[in-house]
Amino acid sequence: MIFECFYYPIINENKEVIRTNKNLKEFNFGDKVPTKTLYYNYGKNFAIYQPDEFFVIENSILTKSISAKDLKYPLNLVFNKGTQLTIFSPSDLPSVRLLIKGEHESKKELGDLFFLSIVLNRKIKNIQYKVMSELTNSSRDYHYVNRELDLNTKSLMNDLKMVESKFYNLTLDNPCLKDEYLKYMNFGNKEDMFELSINKYFIDGTEEYDQHKLKSLVWQSKPIYPKFKLDNLINSYNYRE
Repeated sequence: MIFECFYYPIINENKEVIRTNKNLKEFNFGDKVPTKTLYYNYGKNFAIYQPDEFFVIENSILTKSISAKDLKYPLNLVFNKGTQLTIFSPSDLPSVRLLIKGEHESKKELGDLFFLSIVLNRKIKNIQYKVMSELTNSSRDYHYVNRELDLNTKSLMNDLKMVESKFYNLTLDNPCLKDEYLKYMNFGNKEDMFELSINKYFIDGTEEYDQHKLKSLVWQSKPIYPKFKLDNLINSYNYRE
């Protein structure tokens, strides 16, 4: 089974930030599902609404599907590409389909940009390392080196500038958003980036799953905590000012 609510943000051809579940694996009953990432936090217990059917998540495990008459209230409901609502009674259910935005959207928007900033920076560094490693020791043409780096990272750098601009403007317009995001995400003191990564849920053989396998070899010795990473990102903008 494929669920739209388990997603990751990307930048499309029109340079818009969108949410997709492309290449994420299918889930079966009994599977652990990605209930928390860097950009959403559904909690460990909730229901996923798909047309005429509700799927129950208990302790982060996909357990069963039920009909509307078997739902228990209050209900944490997730549907579409991450829309979150708290439903207090059966009478609220008919209006669900009419809603475009749910709860916590601004925090998730910040999370989307935070995630993309990390992904793009990693890709740029990987390309820089690859270009440098392919040069022979005898190469001293720095103009050539810089030209190759610019050529191979130009598109990613433009995407990163766009993401950072959106992130900066969002936090500038909403001074309390960082704290609201951290409260919504509720990161544990020892909850690190590897544990929150969506990459482990990609289909085997994809670039993202290969990245997960590589990181799994070193993550215990080099944990990176999201609060620390977020502070560094925001401080970098303050420094530029």
